[in-house]
Amino acid sequence: MIKIELLSERNFCLESLDLYNRKQNVNKVYRRIDGEYTLVECKYIEDWDLNKKRSVAKQISSDDYITYVALDNEKVVGFIGLLRKLNGPYMILDMMQVSSECRGQGVCRQLFEVGKAEARKAGAEALYISACSSEETIAFYRAMGSGLASNPIKEIAEEEPFDLQMICPVKD
Repeated sequence: MIKIELLSERNFCLESLDLYNRKQNVNKVYRRIDGEYTLVECKYIEDWDLNKKRSVAKQISSDDYITYVALDNEKVVGFIGLLRKLNGPYMILDMMQVSSECRGQGVCRQLFEVGKAEARKAGAEALYISACSSEETIAFYRAMGSGLASNPIKEIAEEEPFDLQMICPVKD
């Protein structure tokens, strides 16, 4: 059974993502065409090498983040990394991943709900998400109640020009 826990020295180290399977086969992505987002064919494989895994592990375990990990028999199979410092009314959901073998089991939904709870606790009005433009990723965020940001955070949008800038209200 997969359990969600706040990242700690007890359940996470810099090698905790070494066996993590980030692989995602992307077939369609959203692109802005004539001012509207349109689904277009764009086939590629998203994957992380060991250096990227270690870099992400270091990043999400820093004091700048509130991170929760999804554990299956003490092995990290997913995580959500939230920036601790609010950006105006938003808590930034910086990273959320679920290992390819665990997708479709509700793990991402559980992580997202924990992220919304953290945002509420911090006094944020919404989660801000710079979302990968793949069809599946956007479908997930929409299913979770997210929509396109009417006023994107300029620095984040410029850093990831192909991402869709989304917000998800967190107030009950």
